[in-house]
Amino acid sequence: MKPYMIIPLLAVFAMIGYLPAAGAVPAASAALVGKYGFDWLRPEKAHCAPVTAKTLTGADCKHHGAGDTGSFTGKADFYSCKVGPKSEYMIYPSQARCAEELETMQANAP
Repeated sequence: MKPYMIIPLLAVFAMIGYLPAAGAVPAASAALVGKYGFDWLRPEKAHCAPVTAKTLTGADCKHHGAGDTGSFTGKADFYSCKVGPKSEYMIYPSQARCAEELETMQANAP
């Protein structure tokens, strides 16, 4: 391929979705928008809040299903989203579940 054809080709890939836009939220993370979570690495400021696209910008999210551990209550079906070296959100399907997990975390804090 000739070098002068690469830039237009990249532009086409970006338009049809093969290349993510800068600051875009991956589709898997976008499905979490509207669920509830808190930043467990900042316990003094942790509170359950609706998840927004801004919260997840640049996040690396992992689903924890049946058989996984890491939930404060021991229940499965939640996401952990690493946003930076000092920020990781725990995301739950409902506000009630989020509140239960946060209360358990706070009750077991040193």
